[in-house]
Amino acid sequence: MHAGKVLAVGPPAELVRARKARTLEDAFIAYLVEAGGVGSLPDTAGQPAPAQARAASGGGGAGPPARFSPRRLWAYARREATEIRRDPIRLAFALLAPLVLMVTFSYGVTFDVENMSYAALDRDRSPESREYLDQFAHSRYFREQPPLFDQAELERRLRSGELKFAIEVPPGFGRDLRRRRRPEVGLWLDGAMPFRADTIRSYVAGAHQVYLNALTRTDPGRWGQRPPVDLAVRFRYNQAFKSIYAIVPGVIMLLLLMIPAQMTAVAVVREKEVGSIINLYVTPVTKLEFLLGKQLPYVGLALVNFATMALLGVFVMGVPVKGNFPALLTGAVLYAGAATGFGLLMSSFVGSQVAAIFATGILAVLPAVHFSGILTPVSSLSGGGWAMGALFPSAYFQKIAVGCITKGLDLRDLTTPMLALAAFVVVYLALTRALLRKQEA
Repeated sequence: MHAGKVLAVGPPAELVRARKARTLEDAFIAYLVEAGGVGSLPDTAGQPAPAQARAASGGGGAGPPARFSPRRLWAYARREATEIRRDPIRLAFALLAPLVLMVTFSYGVTFDVENMSYAALDRDRSPESREYLDQFAHSRYFREQPPLFDQAELERRLRSGELKFAIEVPPGFGRDLRRRRRPEVGLWLDGAMPFRADTIRSYVAGAHQVYLNALTRTDPGRWGQRPPVDLAVRFRYNQAFKSIYAIVPGVIMLLLLMIPAQMTAVAVVREKEVGSIINLYVTPVTKLEFLLGKQLPYVGLALVNFATMALLGVFVMGVPVKGNFPALLTGAVLYAGAATGFGLLMSSFVGSQVAAIFATGILAVLPAVHFSGILTPVSSLSGGGWAMGALFPSAYFQKIAVGCITKGLDLRDLTTPMLALAAFVVVYLALTRALLRKQEA
């Protein structure tokens, strides 16, 4: 067609013979020249066909470019960075969302039992029972509430959430102690959160044991000799036993995967929706240049996010980096490459931005939360759970983040997870390159 008119109709071979041309492209040009009144087709005898000439010179069209071009890669990366800069909503989401979520998770998610509210139901009201309850009233882990007067009030205040646990001292508590008996004290726990309830039980048991040890020391003739060995419990790396030292590295791991992966997947799918993916089809750019050009700006954004989250953790939340910061930065670079590579891989399966956000978010967050070691160590998993942890990059960066921030490890101690993250970068990029189409089907 030319200027709205059909110039010729027929099979390609017949059109080539009708114009006495070498190729279909030459025949097409001849028809256009004739319709435009420019003159006859120049003599192309002895000259290579345009498709052959482009292939020989490294251009696109009939075949792939002859070699990898850093200039074409940089052109795509600069174009993607310009689009991000001109889209304030995406840029704000990329820079502010990790900070907001980190503050929310770090302060809103805690497994500490400090200041856990409790109340006592003292049915004995003896000096011994008051001395026993003082073990809990003066502990930083518990916050005493007004006392209970009966079992119905205990049930009501536990059900309402006002109390996390209650202690019931039975009648005759002091009398039994004076008669060298060990009375049974009731502990009522709010079991809605099993992890927290189990921690409270351990702490109450510790306070109970402290009381028994005090009795043994003050009156050895009545209670017998002290045990020959004292059990001294000490926590390494986190002597204060505060969960924020575990939450902050875990949140950095989670957000450094979720946000960059989603944004990278949306960026590629957006090209399909608006039609600009045609640039990949008609230009000499290779699939590898296209993918790296798309990936690099989001790796840079991910590193900006990492820097702001690290500063937030150190100066606002009081969680210092005890280990080697260059090792942590190296792990963050590799992890950002793996996260954006995962986003590129997801973009090869979906066709809309909404699908990219949901699919990438679900498939990234679930393994990162349940199988990375943030809640349960990967070494304690088995079967499919262990496989999910071992075959996803979040488990390896979790080791790096906790090791550098909390345990004080350096690069030599983290060689294995570093190599694993580098392998994820290569594998994700190779899979996406194999699945990405250079032409429409």
